[in-house]
Amino acid sequence: MEPLCIGIDIGGTNFRIGAVDAGGAVSCFERHSSDLFRAGDAAGVLAHVLLGYRERHGLRGRIAGVGIGVPAVVSRDKQVVRSAPNLPGFDALALPKILSEAVCLPVFLDRDVNLLLRSDMRALVLDRQTTVLGFYVGTGFGNALYLDGRFYAGKNGAAGELGHIPLLGFSVTCACGNVGCCEVRCSGRALEHLVKRLFPETPVQRAFVDHPGHPALLRFARELAVPIATEINILDPDCAVLSGGVLEMPGFPKSELLDAVTAHVRKPYPATGLDLRFSPADAMRGVRGGGLLAAEALHKANAKLV
Repeated sequence: MEPLCIGIDIGGTNFRIGAVDAGGAVSCFERHSSDLFRAGDAAGVLAHVLLGYRERHGLRGRIAGVGIGVPAVVSRDKQVVRSAPNLPGFDALALPKILSEAVCLPVFLDRDVNLLLRSDMRALVLDRQTTVLGFYVGTGFGNALYLDGRFYAGKNGAAGELGHIPLLGFSVTCACGNVGCCEVRCSGRALEHLVKRLFPETPVQRAFVDHPGHPALLRFARELAVPIATEINILDPDCAVLSGGVLEMPGFPKSELLDAVTAHVRKPYPATGLDLRFSPADAMRGVRGGGLLAAEALHKANAKLV
């Protein structure tokens, strides 16, 4: 049978896992709460989950490798989770080494948003030799940078922490410890607080459906445009991908967001010909990206099926 790679997408809210074939198809998909990793031995918990998953789906002997995405700063060499403000149990973990020893499989690590953009670039058929920016508004504000044909990490693996650019005149402390980060205003967590304050009887997933056109919700959408336009002005991309759980909520005012991004982007360039795309809603995109990451790394290393 064809070897598979396991893709694991660990977000601030949900943990997803699935088996990915060479064509990017996902099977044996599961979704759980990321609360699993909030206390104790996060690496040990993940190893236990992975071993149980493999046995539960009869995948022993079929798995070539594992690709994992975490909502964190990952070292430039992709060997250590350096800082995970929303899931501190992963802080300073040499996760690939620990997990590989526990499950006897090659393990590859990256930021969760890089897995999402890897999958979206495949789905949107984007030229892999271009510059593509990914903006993912979920629990936090995730950002992936694909520059001139490769994912960009920066000196410390912290490139793309767009959610932590400062907003002047804003004094709320962020989970990262800094004051005034835009993620405190521009994120799913911020939306939850807004909805709870204004519409306490409304589930956050229904906020845009039950209260269409509410000024506070429209202002939230427009504020998301500020970090997006900022990075577009700096990097002048071939394409920008907009996605994440917040943007995929029913009734989210996408036109309001696009209009605000366009308004803030410098004229005439990079505004002229600006390519903004919403990626197709897909709960499995991070898992698919993890499988593709592992498959590409194994191909490069000419690894054999374990």
